Amino acid sequence: MSFENIFQPIYVGRSEFRNRIIFGAHFTMFTEPNPVWGEPGYYGRRYGRYLADRAQGGVAAVIAGETAVSADTAYKMPNNANGWDPQCIPHYEQLTAQVHEHGAKVLLQLTHSGAMSLGNWSKQVAIGPSVSPDYSEAPKAMDKKDIRAVIDAHVVCAQNAVAGGFDGIEIQSAHGYLLHQFLSPKFNFRSDAYGGSLENRMRLGSEIMRAVREAVGDEIIVGMRLAGDDEQRHGPGLSADDCADIAMGYENLSDYFNVSVGIGGVGMVRTNYSPHLFGVYAAHTIKKSVPDTPVFAVHRIITPEEADGVIERHEADGITLVRALIADPEWVNKAAENREQEIRKCTGINASCYGNLLQSMPINCVQNPAVGREDDLGLGTLGLAATSKRVVVIGGGPGGLEAAATAATRGHQVVLLEQNDQLGGALRWAAELPGRKEIWEIAQWRIDECERLGVDVRLGTPACVESVLALAPEAIIVATGGRATKFGRSAYHPMPVPGSESDWVIDHVEALTRLLENPDSLGERIVILDALGHAAAIGLGEMLAVNQKFSTCVTPLPLPIALDGETQAAILPRAVQAGMIWRPNNAMVAIGNHDVTIVDVHSHQFETISDIDTVVIVTHGLPEEDLYLALELAAECPVVRIGDAVAVRPVDRAVYDGHLAARAL
Repeated sequence: MSFENIFQPIYVGRSEFRNRIIFGAHFTMFTEPNPVWGEPGYYGRRYGRYLADRAQGGVAAVIAGETAVSADTAYKMPNNANGWDPQCIPHYEQLTAQVHEHGAKVLLQLTHSGAMSLGNWSKQVAIGPSVSPDYSEAPKAMDKKDIRAVIDAHVVCAQNAVAGGFDGIEIQSAHGYLLHQFLSPKFNFRSDAYGGSLENRMRLGSEIMRAVREAVGDEIIVGMRLAGDDEQRHGPGLSADDCADIAMGYENLSDYFNVSVGIGGVGMVRTNYSPHLFGVYAAHTIKKSVPDTPVFAVHRIITPEEADGVIERHEADGITLVRALIADPEWVNKAAENREQEIRKCTGINASCYGNLLQSMPINCVQNPAVGREDDLGLGTLGLAATSKRVVVIGGGPGGLEAAATAATRGHQVVLLEQNDQLGGALRWAAELPGRKEIWEIAQWRIDECERLGVDVRLGTPACVESVLALAPEAIIVATGGRATKFGRSAYHPMPVPGSESDWVIDHVEALTRLLENPDSLGERIVILDALGHAAAIGLGEMLAVNQKFSTCVTPLPLPIALDGETQAAILPRAVQAGMIWRPNNAMVAIGNHDVTIVDVHSHQFETISDIDTVVIVTHGLPEEDLYLALELAAECPVVRIGDAVAVRPVDRAVYDGHLAARAL
């Protein structure tokens, strides 16, 4: 399929972009660390390699960032990037040179977090337009001195960026950061020249844009990440029409508008529970108000067809991708070469990107094991093996599929044995949970790659020592996965639960399998114990509620803590609204004769839930390791196990294990 719209060049300011795809700014924690941990570092070589892989993959431009404009905003996340100290310039040069080598433009996003700043480590006070918190700390209302300092800080950082080789500057005025706080009546309650009317609330942004333009000159791109809709259905906030008016006011100051929706916190990085293209309406609204200024759309634009359609319908002039390009840095080149079916799609699962950031860890990707490790695993590092070997992979789950496809890419002759009549492993049932169908892409892409690369896939083929050795393997990768159990240990709940040996007490995989075959198979009243804090229990509870069953989810946890905040905010309300009863902070003490006794972990009050048809226990599974242990003794070639066959863990670990095991052959 031809995607002619996204491959049209476009002028942004005085610079020509070679196509319409931009890699947007986002936290990664790939900053070169400060020797004093906790203090800001610099964007440099490592982050540059990460961006350069996307430039090599064909994007028109990358936007590095966010970058803190001053010391009073540098502590929102650990290892933030220092943009104000001239020492950042040689680090910038290492970054920009890598991107320019592949013909892409590179811009730097400048950010002040304002009321979102946190003083946990720095002990600094947050500042904002008013005493209106955006996170957990109340900010100081900015005075004229503070305002002047913020303007000057943007100028200094812009000059440093240009000195370091950047082609442009993006000023952050979205997602609840400082300039967005000034724009929005949700945060700005001032009565001076910076508050009240829309013109006044735009004043600080206008002053910063003018000052930056004067400092960097006309050849450098100066654009804005602009709020497109605060999405505040109750209480004050900016509507899409308000944001279109703001864009008209800024039009003579900005070379482009990169349009986001929502404010800070939950809602910024939405999951697979949100529809594709959900933010395009805001970009379209702004585009109609500024027809002569490039407008970029963002938010869950996943495929080239979706991106091309946005341009074709004149909803925006360019497409800002983040997670889609994290998942596949070659997204653009594959689309240009009519290989869109080979694109490794973002699943919106958030587990390894945004989820990692919320735990103060660098991002990676469930789909792409190279993220953050580009020096070792990035583009150009996966070559043919010196000697082609006969490799047997046992198990067709995500780890086994990744191992098989990667080994075949390296030129090995690969046989994949799968005992079931379908590939995908545990993803077969995980993707059946409500709102989670897109995670099947983790399996589907690898299934397609195995077919494309000529892997000999043998379905319905149980493996044993004799049958594996009969294939004369020169290397064996065991990816036999794990098994669900109702007795597995949990960090959060004593296991096993007394009474769980009853045959009407089952594990979650059996429950889901039976439910998919027959919605009435579990009876009318079901209690689920969630000892993990992940999606399985809540998803199962929603499915039961949708089928008009009495569905209660009991958990000792306050929230499904194994999920990122965005997923928590999506999965729990939809299940409760469907009719699932949510009982957090409760442990299951005992299972009796079709009743369960629970106890509140805070009050220690006991309660009995009676007339239960089925109890479902969601806890950690156990590895299927017997075949590996037998092969390790019997085989004369190297045998390695991966994924859940080692320990039952999240799917990104299985993919990573499989990738590294195949690289090592």
